[in-house]
Amino acid sequence: MTGFGLDPDALEAAIKRLEDARSELQSLVRQATLVEPHELVAQDETTKRAYKAFVDQASGDQPGSLRSNAFAIRDELDAKIKQYQASLEEYRRAEDSATIDAGRVNREA
Repeated sequence: MTGFGLDPDALEAAIKRLEDARSELQSLVRQATLVEPHELVAQDETTKRAYKAFVDQASGDQPGSLRSNAFAIRDELDAKIKQYQASLEEYRRAEDSATIDAGRVNREA
């Protein structure tokens, strides 16, 4: 037999690990929205700007923020999960087809 083999149990385990990582990442994003530099309490303009910059870096939408990077990682995880699921579905369809074809051969013999 030529081609590549696929271990469906290992692939299902990999999907589960990726889904767990995605859940942890979503928890991190929720925590990032709550981050505040409590030590920056002075009310001068420099401190206010520093405070805003810190909060924006954690939970802002601008490129490079923790939140935007986390969303980019989430998108990559989602894409990989979908690819693995599609491979697993294709493998199962091929296995089902091979089982049906083997049954036909046995009946004809």
